[in-house]
Amino acid sequence: MINNAHSTDIKLKLLKQSVIFFLLIFLCTTIHCSAQNYHKQFDHLKIEDGLSDATVGSILQDANGFMWFGTFKGLNRFDGYQIKKYVYDKGSNKGPNDNMISSLIQDKEGFIWVGYNNKGVSCFDPTLETFQHYQPNESTTSLISNGTVNCLFEDTEQNLWIGTEDGVSVVQKDRTSSIKYINNGQGINGSSVYDIVEDKWNRIWLATNNRKLSMYNKNTKEFSEIEYTDLALEALEDNEKKNLWIFNDTLLYVCSNGGGLAEYNLLSGKYNTFIEENNGPSSNNIRDIIQVDNKLWLANDGAGLDIFDVNTKTFENISNSKVDPQSISSNVIWSLYKDKQENVWLGCYLQGVDKYDPRKNFFSQITNDPCSSSSIPNKPVLSIYNDSQKNLWVGSDWGGLHKMIQDHQFEHYDIDGKVTNKDVYDVVKCIDEDKFGNLIVGTYSEGLRIYQKGNRDYKHIKRNIKDKGLPSNHIWSILTDSKGITWLGTLGGGIGQYDPVSKECKTLELEYITAAQHLVYHIYEDSKSNIWFSTDGGVVIYERDKDQWNYELLKPLIKENHNISYVKSVYEDKLKHMWMATASGLVKYLPESKEFKTLDETDGIAQLPLLNIISDNLGNLIIISKQYISKLRLSDEKIVSFHIPNNSFNYNSAAKNEKGEILVGGTEGITLCNPIFLEENSQRPPVFITGFDIFNEPQLPNDSTSVLSKSVIETKTITLDYWQSVFNFKYCAINFTETDRNQYAYQLEGFDKNWNFVGDRRLASYTNLDPGKYTFKVMASNNHGIWNKEGASIDVIIKGPFWYSNWFRLFAILICLLLFYLLHRVRMMNVKKKFALERIQADREQIKIQNNTLEKELDETKSELTNITISHLHKNQSLQQIKAKLEQMSVNFGSTEKRKIKNLVREIDKESENHSYWDEFEHEFNKSHNNFLERFKHEYPDLSKRELRICAYLRMDLDNQEIGTLMNISIRTVETARYRIRKKIGLEQRKSLSKMINRF
Repeated sequence: MINNAHSTDIKLKLLKQSVIFFLLIFLCTTIHCSAQNYHKQFDHLKIEDGLSDATVGSILQDANGFMWFGTFKGLNRFDGYQIKKYVYDKGSNKGPNDNMISSLIQDKEGFIWVGYNNKGVSCFDPTLETFQHYQPNESTTSLISNGTVNCLFEDTEQNLWIGTEDGVSVVQKDRTSSIKYINNGQGINGSSVYDIVEDKWNRIWLATNNRKLSMYNKNTKEFSEIEYTDLALEALEDNEKKNLWIFNDTLLYVCSNGGGLAEYNLLSGKYNTFIEENNGPSSNNIRDIIQVDNKLWLANDGAGLDIFDVNTKTFENISNSKVDPQSISSNVIWSLYKDKQENVWLGCYLQGVDKYDPRKNFFSQITNDPCSSSSIPNKPVLSIYNDSQKNLWVGSDWGGLHKMIQDHQFEHYDIDGKVTNKDVYDVVKCIDEDKFGNLIVGTYSEGLRIYQKGNRDYKHIKRNIKDKGLPSNHIWSILTDSKGITWLGTLGGGIGQYDPVSKECKTLELEYITAAQHLVYHIYEDSKSNIWFSTDGGVVIYERDKDQWNYELLKPLIKENHNISYVKSVYEDKLKHMWMATASGLVKYLPESKEFKTLDETDGIAQLPLLNIISDNLGNLIIISKQYISKLRLSDEKIVSFHIPNNSFNYNSAAKNEKGEILVGGTEGITLCNPIFLEENSQRPPVFITGFDIFNEPQLPNDSTSVLSKSVIETKTITLDYWQSVFNFKYCAINFTETDRNQYAYQLEGFDKNWNFVGDRRLASYTNLDPGKYTFKVMASNNHGIWNKEGASIDVIIKGPFWYSNWFRLFAILICLLLFYLLHRVRMMNVKKKFALERIQADREQIKIQNNTLEKELDETKSELTNITISHLHKNQSLQQIKAKLEQMSVNFGSTEKRKIKNLVREIDKESENHSYWDEFEHEFNKSHNNFLERFKHEYPDLSKRELRICAYLRMDLDNQEIGTLMNISIRTVETARYRIRKKIGLEQRKSLSKMINRF
């Protein structure tokens, strides 16, 4: 039993606190009992919704609010919309180490630990989205010694307890080492550990495969055995799969494979056992246990769900129904979990996940049961009426008239008002009583049926050619007013009256302003006894005190919005304001000031058109549309709407019973709710950016090509290159109540000027943004329009191309300045060139004149030089001839004559040389050849005077013979001189000396 470490005083104090606590529990339970009596409905999540497997053995909600499901084919994360799968991939850290997942837990540091049936544990890092695997082995440094993990638990010191088939491993806070406890006489009392909990007295409780519990006292660091049941539990399987739960700190509950439910008092050590055979749970094989409010939910392996009332010690069973799609999916339930929104999740065997949402379970359904002849027929409900005897009457479409005799049980009536079990093919559109209490039934195409009070005598009134008292055989609304007058509203025939005394009808001859006012859907009497008729042409009002009719009350509004003309219901609130349900929303009319106010979808109305208005016992309006029941609070006109997916409501088919419950008829029967519990979901949903795509390619932190180094949820800044110009953000709000009604708004600061309100869209796309820094923000509301305006955000930095850099901009500026300077220079040069060209042109003209003069002078000079040269050439030629004859004659002369002739030859040679001729020639030659001799002498100073004369003659294009004659030398001497000239001026062999001299 419990150790004696605690004093008696402490026990008494705790016992006193527990008594007070239980009294509070009892009061709360009493307050909520009526709500909990409603038939529980479940939403379903199956393989077709994205689950990797239909068997779910463990469930977890992480710190962000995402739901995690451990299946037999991997790990699944659910955000309310879609499922992300993590499956086994051999040798990879992107998925779990095995697909057979047995347990899940998130530690205080945010890491998710995954236990497997065969392969130890893994630690999932949500930031990097990677798994670190821990395999079992015999090493003392390993975290676990056995691969079959049954449970995971983190204690108050953040030690991780891993229960396996071979004892328990206690992993220290730093997660680098562990202490292993096994069944060795000093450790735990069994080989297998199935569940672990910690109480407020620093004790760890372990459910083993031993008949008794094992308890570890962290103060004394010792194990002990605790007896918790009076059952024998001798079979091994009776002690397997135990689960533990500590209820309100004082009671420890234990369930197992065959031991039912055991209750152990942590204060007194007393225990009690509840088994199937003794008005206990539906099955002794209980797989999981959790606390919901002040009750325990038990997952049975084969008997569905049990709800255990701790105060009354009674059990309520919820099991699968083949005819109810909103019942639990399976009677084999393996895991239970309650999330932060008080939703309860059920992991089923082969049937996926079920979700119980307490905010949606204030509604129950009265519908057809094919196995019961006393259930409501499988026909749409068109009318509901509570008579003066508190009987509930229901009119159906081609199913006739029915009276509820007890919950969900009905008597069926034929057209004569007699109880029958046969099908009745009658369309009952409306029901009421006359002033004598006779039941009046309006039908489609069959007129009125009147059932006499007491004996139920039957009378049928139908319009025919001879009797035109009834406006139409399509009676769609009936009202007996406070004066005893029974009013009839028809489809196409307008308004009539029924006289219960004469049992006759008459058509009122009224001055309708439009044919649409002949279509009457609803009749209502206000506090001043005025009668309001809802039509397709607005409202028609009989003002009793004036005894006159008003057809145009809504005319000004209809001119602005034609949909306001379609009125389906009228109601007067406790403040004497009139409300009208229209195709455009609610119209509020204040009779004293004659003012109107309209409320539409922007004011919180969930769906149009509106079909019915009724009030609850507190005076709040209950508004009905096709698939929504809404409550309008009169104090602030706040509207709270609830989606009813399993029914489609009809107009003029709403009523309130004596309990204050609202009944609404639709295509799938009657939806019942207590409006007291129709409260707003005030929880602001957490918002997360869950995905980032570039060119529709998801960016993952464990992808080498990704721009993300960690999960986008944990990322604060994303940096992109300029070419990554098309990207998307994905986001979601964590609200598992009517998730599809969550609303979103996003803004990219730096680009969007305003918030983009996008309804339920969860994708934001951007293209071709300029380089710079932006901030993407998203906020969301829950199903009732409660916004989390803080939302989520992430910075986006788009890097510019190199031409956006400062150095490039500086370089570009310099280039521009240089180009400007060059263009300016070119322009200035062009201007100067223009002036220069003009100047040159003028100079050319001047030069041309001068050239002409010079040419004349040059021609004259050249002509004179030529004459001098030719004259000298002729003279030398003559002298050479004379000289040759003298030399020839001297051959025959004696020595004296020869000597005379020789002297004569010398004189001739002197005459041939004629230095005065050269001086004149040189002067004229330089004039006509631009000082050639001076320039040539300056360029080649090694040239002799004779060589310069030869160059001058070559310039005049004289040949060697002519040069030799002019210079009185032989041709051989000329050639030798030319050779020397070539050497002195460095002229190559193959080049012409004459051409070179002429070009100089």
